[in-house]
Amino acid sequence: LKSHVRTHTGEKPYRCTEENCTKSFKTSGDLQKHIRTHTGERPFKCPFEGCGRSFTTSNIRKVHIRTH
Repeated sequence: LKSHVRTHTGEKPYRCTEENCTKSFKTSGDLQKHIRTHTGERPFKCPFEGCGRSFTTSNIRKVHIRTH
């Protein structure tokens, strides 16, 4: 409920601590996804043999899988 309320208040209490990054987010999950832009982590691998692609979010992977 708290994160839903933030959609109305605009509150973004989760701030990125990366140097020179000023982004902040409504949820800790959104912050975690953002941090991957700094670390390069791509934990969501395409399951198709020989593809080798990986993605920062499962949703992006899902869209990619439709291309096979």
